[in-house]
Amino acid sequence: MRFDDIKESSLMAIDTLRANKLRSSLTILGVSVGVITIIFMVSIIQGLNKAFADQVESLGSNTIFVSKFDPGFGRPPGPSEIHRKDLTMEDAEALREGPSIAGVSPIHRLIAVTTRYQNKQTDTPILLGVTPYYEFVHSQFVARGRFIKDLDMDNRENVCIVGVDVVRALFPYEDPIGKEVRIDGTPYFVIGVMEPLGNFFGQSRDNSIFVPMTTFDKYYADRPFPGVVFFIIVRPQSRAYVKSAIDEITDILRRRRRVPINEKNNFGISSQDSLLDIYNQLTGATALVLTAISFVALMIGGIGVMNIMLVSVTERTKEIGVRKAVGATRFNILSQFLIEAVVLTGIGGLTGLVVGEVLAFLINKFSPLPAYVPLWAIGVGIGVSAAVGIVFGLWPAWKAARLDPIEALRWE
Repeated sequence: MRFDDIKESSLMAIDTLRANKLRSSLTILGVSVGVITIIFMVSIIQGLNKAFADQVESLGSNTIFVSKFDPGFGRPPGPSEIHRKDLTMEDAEALREGPSIAGVSPIHRLIAVTTRYQNKQTDTPILLGVTPYYEFVHSQFVARGRFIKDLDMDNRENVCIVGVDVVRALFPYEDPIGKEVRIDGTPYFVIGVMEPLGNFFGQSRDNSIFVPMTTFDKYYADRPFPGVVFFIIVRPQSRAYVKSAIDEITDILRRRRRVPINEKNNFGISSQDSLLDIYNQLTGATALVLTAISFVALMIGGIGVMNIMLVSVTERTKEIGVRKAVGATRFNILSQFLIEAVVLTGIGGLTGLVVGEVLAFLINKFSPLPAYVPLWAIGVGIGVSAAVGIVFGLWPAWKAARLDPIEALRWE
């Protein structure tokens, strides 16, 4: 088909649309609603995926988490996991033997400890018992003061490093370093303030207090604190060593915990990639349902296009007969009506894209839901709208092309 034929058919299609403004506008609206639905759904799905990936990335791209519980989101540990043997400091030391492992940071965690300074109190901080390796393994460092040293560990010193949320709660107008705070009634001297760490799934990582692990054990190891959790963070030599480091961790812990060959691990290992895999498994079905709903809306718009095009063919039967009488081929007629359908859906698609982008921006700005429209979604929106025009315009165009010119000229 020559370019001049395409140009002529396109101009004729646009003239027809101008002549039937209301009908064309309603058809465009139907397609626009379908494209808006697609862009809206994609923006929400992609926004959630991007937000989750950013949250996981904030933990460190090379970070590997090891605990006695299997990895999962929003899933409480099962009875078998709860009764598993706890990981130990000896396990953490053994992991340092792995050739792919650059650093190991065992951590004790206790949620919601009461912390006081003079007449100010906060009951929400998370208490973390850590070792001097914490900074290197997590790539998280003190902003002021210093971190825990080996001497603090050896002497079980009552010293702590506080997060910026704790500083805001207890020291709004003074420097916390060198001050004495009481954690669950026990005095500690503040020796440092951590750099801001941000949030992880709505939970502030800055609302934390770090103490030497030996000091943590001194006050909490022999007391019934069900909220105490022990886990190990491992840093591989580089991103390329994550898989081999996981294999080494698995091998070492299975041997230390005497797990039979035919039984699964009685501990959990997760990395950034595995966390993303679990998330995608949990949200994949939801994303599929939302995408199906979007395409149903677009299909309804396509049916509207087919209906309008069939009406248009009926109304212009005599015009088709005249064109055939003066030499127009079936292909000329077919292309004219097909281009008209594509123009209709193309305009609807572009309108839907603009409105969808605006909606995504407003949602991202004024609601807690993240919304993100990737470049490929714009291409998909344009491509799908054009495809709808071709698919749903093909039958009316073919019907017009097959009209007998003599019968068409007799049509009233």
